[in-house]
Amino acid sequence: MADQRNIDVKQSADGSALVSGDHNRIDQSRTVNNVVNNYYGPLPNQPPSQRTDRNEKTLLSAVWAEVQDRLNQSLHNAVLLNLGKAEQRHQVSRPWDSQLRIADQASRPLDPETAIAEVFDREDINGRLLILGNPGAGKTTTLLDLAAALVQRANGDPAQPIPVMFNLSSWQDDKQTLKDWLLSELKLKYGVSTKLGQPWLEAQTLLPLLDGLDELPPHRQEPAVQKINDWLQSGEGASQLLVCSRREEYELYATKLLLNGAICLEPLTDDQLATYFAALGMEPLWHTVRQDPDFLALVRTPLLLSVSILANDTIDPAQWQRLTTPQERLNYLLDAYIQRQLHAPIASRTYPPHKQPTAQQTRHWLTWLAQQLQAQSEDEFLIEKMQPSMLANKKETRLYEMIIGLNTVPVAGMIIGPIAGLILGLVLVLVLGLIRKDADVITIKNFDFSFSHSARKKIIKGLQNGLFRGLIIGLIGGLIEGLTVGLIRGLIGGLIGGVTVGLIGGLLGGLLEGLTNASDPDLVSRTKPNQGIFNAARNILPVSLAIYPFTVLMAIGSQFLIAMTSDSTALSFDWSWLFLRSISLTFVLGGFYSGWYACAQHFSLRLVLHRTNAIPWNYARFLNHCTERLLLQRVGGRYRFIHRLIQERFAATGGHRL
Repeated sequence: MADQRNIDVKQSADGSALVSGDHNRIDQSRTVNNVVNNYYGPLPNQPPSQRTDRNEKTLLSAVWAEVQDRLNQSLHNAVLLNLGKAEQRHQVSRPWDSQLRIADQASRPLDPETAIAEVFDREDINGRLLILGNPGAGKTTTLLDLAAALVQRANGDPAQPIPVMFNLSSWQDDKQTLKDWLLSELKLKYGVSTKLGQPWLEAQTLLPLLDGLDELPPHRQEPAVQKINDWLQSGEGASQLLVCSRREEYELYATKLLLNGAICLEPLTDDQLATYFAALGMEPLWHTVRQDPDFLALVRTPLLLSVSILANDTIDPAQWQRLTTPQERLNYLLDAYIQRQLHAPIASRTYPPHKQPTAQQTRHWLTWLAQQLQAQSEDEFLIEKMQPSMLANKKETRLYEMIIGLNTVPVAGMIIGPIAGLILGLVLVLVLGLIRKDADVITIKNFDFSFSHSARKKIIKGLQNGLFRGLIIGLIGGLIEGLTVGLIRGLIGGLIGGVTVGLIGGLLGGLLEGLTNASDPDLVSRTKPNQGIFNAARNILPVSLAIYPFTVLMAIGSQFLIAMTSDSTALSFDWSWLFLRSISLTFVLGGFYSGWYACAQHFSLRLVLHRTNAIPWNYARFLNHCTERLLLQRVGGRYRFIHRLIQERFAATGGHRL
């Protein structure tokens, strides 16, 4: 049973009461989690998988980890199992309805003990279900509860489909089909390659669970419904599908989803509320809450019930009584929760004592993050996916461009040594920065140096393609060079030198292409923050060492080309120039292929955003700290706000950079 708390009642001017807990005795990280673990029981462990396919087992593990992490970090999963559900058949368009002309369109309450998996499995629904509800009613957590049951089922029976969870808010391209969007989301969220995801979708190996239909822009919502219907009717759609949406928005659509059933999550009853408060040992709070009709109306959703309990000592009764509309009360309650979580003393595992960000800093940085997610119509954030589009103005963009050019100069100077090399490196990176200043930050895949059988085949194919391209380019370049300096000597020298340089360059490019393709896995799990950038940084040294012999040969070939096309009869080498050229080529080619440029972009972007106080420098540590304050959730390397309403509230508060 959850720990007991001292409760004292604040009387407002008109005699109504709100409750304030002892601020120093409330441990917000345990308030709800204790109920989950002690009242309803801990989440079960993932059962051993009976599947033999390694990629399927990896995907199931990733989905299970997401379900477990999000439920463990949820504010309101404690009351999920008792949520009331009402069947609403009129919310979907079933093929047989027009023939049977069913007259009974009224809501039908389901047994309170009916689990969501039971509804999903019913013969008349057959795994095609719509979940509706008010904001904070528990739609997403109901989806997670179903996903947990489906993962356990798929682990035990390889014939069962694998549940995968997506948020429709990221489906922003009007021309993109649902199938193409699902493939892109599979790659972004779960690291599933298109060559693996496409046959999985076509074979109906996957069971999509789609959340956040209402989070699309209003003009995109009903067209999205139509595209989902088109996919289901095409014969390529999944045999089973779940969609979640807010009820109010969905009821505005003229087009209904072609699913077999719909349920609407009901508001919490007085009995459910009384049971919940009793589980927390807060019966006096329940007796007080039920005397305030406005407050009672708000806490009938699981989210706001949990929020109100955590924020009750922050609520000012006199100010509450002055609020006149439901939206004002909702905003006030969310603000009270945010204020409570920003200031509550916690034993942080991410910051040493007295080094935590201030409440003002935390609010400011989370406001920026919420506004970025709102602008991009995203519900999840990955540090490695930060892009230059996040910069606020031209001044920041110019600073970003300059830093891209400058941040690698010390590295170039240490590698090359001479002043001339440092100047060359400075010019080089400045040019690269100006040319590609607006390019997205694209992390590079790992390189496969194992030279396994499959890797060797891809490397050989890459070498063949590179040699062919190098030969053509070398012949053309040598011919042009020869014709410009002399018909016989220049032509011969130009062809020899051009073909040599072209073949070596083609060989190098083919090798790098082969190594990259060989390392392209079917499925990659993101388990750590900023994993893609760290992987790119680890590539730089081994790739540069691997290609250095080739760049030496290219430098020798170019020197030979100069000698052959000059008037000198003796072939001589400038070894310092040769060394400088080979190092420069290694720096450029190795950097682009291994991820140096992506790291330079990411570092520059982070530096500018930190300089303008949009983010702290150690961003992962800060985001982890916010999960401790129950403001964010973390799944692997991905972060999201604890609830969409909290994200929307942060985004709406605005604010300027400190």
